[in-house]
Amino acid sequence: MGAEIVNVAEFFFLTLALGVGLFTWVADSKMTGAGFQGLINSVCLGSTLVATIIHLTYGTFSDPFSIKYYIAAICFLLIRLFHKDEKSLFMWVLFIIHNATLLLLLLKFQNGWGPMFLFGVSSSVILGIIVYAMTLGHYYLVVPRLSENPLKVAVLVLWTILAIKITWSGLEISKNWAFFQEFTQLGGGYAFNWMMLTMRVVWGYVVILVMSIFTWKLVVIRSTQSATGVLYAMTIFVFVGELVSAYLLFKYGLLI
Repeated sequence: MGAEIVNVAEFFFLTLALGVGLFTWVADSKMTGAGFQGLINSVCLGSTLVATIIHLTYGTFSDPFSIKYYIAAICFLLIRLFHKDEKSLFMWVLFIIHNATLLLLLLKFQNGWGPMFLFGVSSSVILGIIVYAMTLGHYYLVVPRLSENPLKVAVLVLWTILAIKITWSGLEISKNWAFFQEFTQLGGGYAFNWMMLTMRVVWGYVVILVMSIFTWKLVVIRSTQSATGVLYAMTIFVFVGELVSAYLLFKYGLLI
């Protein structure tokens, strides 16, 4: 397996765990009950464990990366097991620890503070908020009287990060336009480069933006299950879009 494929896979699951974990506060646990916190932290725990396994294909059980993964995984597990309907001080401490640990992991994974790290954070946010919103949407079947406001917050966060990432990608494409010119010898060649760019932009940005507008309209009229169906589709598209983005980053150094 190529080194860049390993990097893409580990980066994807690391950013997914970080991103979802960042937003576990959006819906008040007193409204959802402890069950939702258990569910959403299970998603984070699963992503962290997969990232750990991938890391161990080239790392060791006791290297600094592995230890940080263990700390984050233990935090997610403790939250899953012991979170009550009301978030205690201990749960907030665990929340801070797992976010700080995963941010440190991402910082080291992206070779320190710089554009690559910030790009990784932006990937975490867009992955996290969509997966969080999709998971929360399913929980309206469990708590039908749950306010739709958390879903509105999620869509607003999504629009904010989309605006940032689209602007960033546009600047990066402009700066590296030679990569996409006809007869280019850069990357995988003209046709391959355009195929990857099209997948990244259309699936990762355009489709998600259009679907998010429909999601907002459905949430406003409190059609939460229809909104959840749209969010499920958005999850698939954001996965593909961010995987393509990570491949372009680790293979060619493009922040798109």
